[in-house]
Amino acid sequence: QPVRRLTDDAVVGWKATGRGKPGTELADTLALLDEAVTLGLVERLDWAFRALVFERALGAGVHETVHLTPEPQTFLSPCPPRLAVAVGRGRRELDVAAEVHADGLIDLGKLDRAVTEMRGWGWRMVLADVADEPAAVRAVELVRPEFVQVDLSRLGRASSPAVAAFLAAARGVGSEVMALGVDSPSHRVQAVSLGATLGRGQ
Repeated sequence: QPVRRLTDDAVVGWKATGRGKPGTELADTLALLDEAVTLGLVERLDWAFRALVFERALGAGVHETVHLTPEPQTFLSPCPPRLAVAVGRGRRELDVAAEVHADGLIDLGKLDRAVTEMRGWGWRMVLADVADEPAAVRAVELVRPEFVQVDLSRLGRASSPAVAAFLAAARGVGSEVMALGVDSPSHRVQAVSLGATLGRGQ
């Protein structure tokens, strides 16, 4: 899914999302992840997804930022040897941004160590719309993300005091705001009103 600059609609990044085989119950991202949790395969799935994303992005000659979401269960885990070549090449040759969602805020100590590791790989960081989480502002200060997200599909985001505090903290560390759910001109206006410079459709 393209990440677009709101001023001129230029594509500046791509969000990679894992899905199972089309036409099956695992075609839904959350269903695929739930099945991986049930089978104890989250780490294997997450590393395989990263390797596949990197291979496809490199094969397609992608120069824009590749956005992906490492699962918290995979934070600080070693890359499987069989995937090391693909993952290593992706780290060296791609501009990668890792998204952190609410489940990544459960253990801030682990998150801090994981961010340090990902920064060591040269990755940039994205903090998803976690404004309603008690640790949201602390997470901004900890992660110091290049990007923060606001999900326009969630009701009340534009007028939420929690979102305002989240964005204020983000501005304080120099984060760029990305709006999700920019599917119409009115959404674009709403996104810009929140200070967003980037947008992604649903």
